[in-house]
Amino acid sequence: MKEILTIFRNYTGNGFLTILYILALLYLWMAEKNKTPRAIFVYGASVIQILFFIPLFYYGYQLLDEGTYYRILWVLPMTVTIAYTAVKILGRYPMGSIVIGLGVIMICGKYVYSNTYISKAENAYHIPQEVIEVCDFMMPEEGEERVKGVFPDELIHFVRQYSSDILMPYGRDYLAPDWIYGDHPLREVMNQEKIRISELVSLATEMECQYIIVERKKELIGNFDNYQVIRIGETENYDIYRNHRVDIEKK
Repeated sequence: MKEILTIFRNYTGNGFLTILYILALLYLWMAEKNKTPRAIFVYGASVIQILFFIPLFYYGYQLLDEGTYYRILWVLPMTVTIAYTAVKILGRYPMGSIVIGLGVIMICGKYVYSNTYISKAENAYHIPQEVIEVCDFMMPEEGEERVKGVFPDELIHFVRQYSSDILMPYGRDYLAPDWIYGDHPLREVMNQEKIRISELVSLATEMECQYIIVERKKELIGNFDNYQVIRIGETENYDIYRNHRVDIEKK
């Protein structure tokens, strides 16, 4: 039971959304008379929550897919339930609901741009413009297979949002501290304060990376030119290198 409670606490974060959801659910239990919303928001959600906290169900799930038990909570229509309940209350108590609603938003809300991976939209892709500039240097030509590049951590989350034609030797799973993958050898080299080019090129070649993207402020030990790695472009903060030790395959 302790493991289940830990997963639940980690999932709920500061708890504000969970409190709102529980209050909304209690309100619908008492006030919702329509059968369809009641079946979806009340009965179905309640069954999921009960199952989630049953230890026998937890151990059975772990046998099938260990480490992803929190995903059961994804099934709960939390935000929809809160919104549906808010609309119902607003229809019944219009003036008071507006004041209370604004207060709840102020208390529970969080400034989204304080998150490292959320920024104001710079383009139609809603990702940093510099990611697009970097990727455009790497895009395969017509008739070529997909390419692979090694990126600094801060770009990894956005590359696949822009194009599936660019692969990576490791993804966001290695950036999440709660995941159990450990570190990736190539990422360890990329994150060194002083990058040894010989080591970086050796690992990038071993993992079939045709491109290497290096943050310009990084100190490099060695010279890329000595390893058949040519600088093909730059952006404001990054240099893009073509690793000619790895060919780009034709379709």
